[in-house]
Formats: sequence, C-alpha cells, structure tokens
Amino acid sequence: MNVTRRCLVGVTVACAALAVAAPGSPPATAAEPESAEIALAWQETALATVPFTPAQALFLSFTSTAVDRAARRSLNRAESSEAAAVAQAAHDVLLEYFPAAAAGLDAKLAESLAAIPDGTAEDRGTAIGADAAAAVIADRADDGRGDPSVVYGAEPGIGVWTDSRPFAAPWYGFVDRVDGGRPVPVDGPDPVGSPAYRADLAEVQADGSGADPAKAATATFFNVPAFALYRTALIGHLRAHPVGLAATTDLFADLDRATAEGMRQTWRHKFTVGFWRPTAAITSDDGDPLTAADPLWSAFLPVPPYPDWPSGHGTLTGAFAETLRCHLGDVPLTLQGGGGGSRTYGSLAALEQDAFMSRIWGGIHFRDAMDDAYLIGHTVARWACR
Repeated sequence: MNVTRRCLVGVTVACAALAVAAPGSPPATAAEPESAEIALAWQETALATVPFTPAQALFLSFTSTAVDRAARRSLNRAESSEAAAVAQAAHDVLLEYFPAAAAGLDAKLAESLAAIPDGTAEDRGTAIGADAAAAVIADRADDGRGDPSVVYGAEPGIGVWTDSRPFAAPWYGFVDRVDGGRPVPVDGPDPVGSPAYRADLAEVQADGSGADPAKAATATFFNVPAFALYRTALIGHLRAHPVGLAATTDLFADLDRATAEGMRQTWRHKFTVGFWRPTAAITSDDGDPLTAADPLWSAFLPVPPYPDWPSGHGTLTGAFAETLRCHLGDVPLTLQGGGGGSRTYGSLAALEQDAFMSRIWGGIHFRDAMDDAYLIGHTVARWACR
C-alpha cells in the first residue's frame, strides 16, 4: 500500500535534470546522430528474438548492457568500428540465450558487418563486442533463471490468490539483482475489509466489466505486450529525433536495467504475498458485511496467471516513463496499441494515466496494485539513471 495514494497528476520529474546540460556545455546530441541506427536496428532484433514473458525485460537488459559497454569501449579506441561492436555484442548475447534463433541472428550480423569496410576497425570492433557480450554472460551465469524448485503454493482463503493455471515465471522474483539494484520499500496491499480496500473494490467492480465503451477501449488498447508497445514507440521517436550512438545505448541500458529490476521485485512480491485478483474478490464472500459477492461479475480483460499485487504492467510503465524523463525529458510518443489504431500522448504523465486506469477498467487490478507498481517503477528508474 502506497500511503501517499499517488494520483499521477504532476508525476515527479526529479531526475529530468540529469538530462540537462550544464551552461556552456555542448549539446547532448552527437555530431553524427545517424550513427545510432545500428543500435536501434539491433533493439528491434532483440525485441523480435526475446519471447514475451514476465521475464522478457531481464534478457533485454543483458543485451542492452553488453551493447552499451561495447559502444563506449569502441568510441574510446582508435580505429574501432562502433557499428561492428554493437552488432557483435547484441548478436552474441541473444545467441547465448536463444540458440534456436541462430539462423536469423547470424543473417542479421552478416548484414550489419557487410556495411562496414573490412579491415582493422571492423576486426577491433567485433572483438570489443564479443568481449562485452562474454562478460555479461559470465556475470549472469547461475543467477537463478528458470529454477524449477521455485513453486508457488497457497491454501485457498480470503485475500489469497489461487488458480488452476501455474504461476507464470515464479523463479523471476528470486534471480540475482540486476546490476546492483536494491529493494524499493512498499508495505503490501490494503487489508481485505479496510476502507481503502473497499474503495478499490467498489471502483473496479463498477468500472472493470467493460460496460463503458470508452473505458473498455482504453483497457483494450493497453492490453498488448507492454515491452513491445513502449519499445516500438521509443524506437520510432529516436529515429525521428536522433540523439547519437552513446546516448542511445545508454538510454536502453538504463531502461532495461530499471525495468528488469523493477519487474524482478514485483514478481517477488507477487510470489510471497499472493494477493487475490478483483474477480475472486468480487465473486466470492470476503467475510466483510459491508460488501456483497456478485457471482456473475467478470473482468473485461482476460485475467493473467499470477497475483494482483503489485501490477507488472504498472511497474513496467512506471520504469519506462521515468527513464525517458531522465534521458529525454517529457517527450510525446505515439503508441500502436490493441484494437487497432494509434494514440499519441503529448506527455508521459498522460500516457501513464491511461495505462494506470486501463488495468482497473479492464477489471484485473485494484488501484493499490497500480499505485505501488508505479512507485517501484519510478524508483528503480531514478536509481538506474544515476
């Protein structure tokens, strides 16, 4: 429960100052911003290679970290191709974790290297990229990924999440922290029967069944894999407003570290707290004489196979928006969401507001799960941007 009950109006932009240059310093944009295209192209490849799961951000963070290190090392070396370094680093990390994609990754690497003149610069760049990838892979060896011993189990009861489907990626909350991440203090969901819980229950019961077409449309729009929804919009923005290679790789490295660590913490809370979803709360007797069960109620959106608190979608959205504030300021973005069509958001706060309400209007989250998720996402992003 986030006692401040964040309303998202005037969401903090505390770390936006990090993106502001000191008086008299050169502009943040690199002299040749088009050089960032190799990084954007491999971000698209990574997104197409890493399957959508709750742990998708973890593998994207491995790739982005290696790419950022490779780009920076190459930029500091004479006669080294940054394009070769970026391509090799991304290729090697993705190949390590997704060997079934070898043919496509090898073809993409060959395409990238074919655009670089043969010689010392290409050789030095590929060596730097390979070393950066190998270091990330070695650092994450035996980090707890996929641990089969982590199995969720809970006895049915008031406020307890149970489902006939297995808990998706239960191990994720127990993997090693991402690059020095530290816990964000949150104090759990509102207790069943408390005034705050009753207010949240009434809100989702009234708005989460899809009866209002406008609210249902927003729920549908954001009911797509959020990693792809936001990342594709960001890539499009950076192609239209390039910031240079080093700034681009740094942005994605921070974004993916923040998202991966925020989601790791979120998944640990989901596993250890196991708080029920609104559907279970509304359709069953919760023992509270001031609330009545409605066995015919159903959520507008499909209910995911993991607990309510905190919201993974909320954590991801908060980390994404706050990282962009740190690096780019309050930029507009155009999203291609579910249900067809697109939406252009003039501010990140407006995007966050719709994403926040989409999970309540879809009937799959209590407001408190969104509040605390945004707190986690914003906090880990500020840490990553330091």
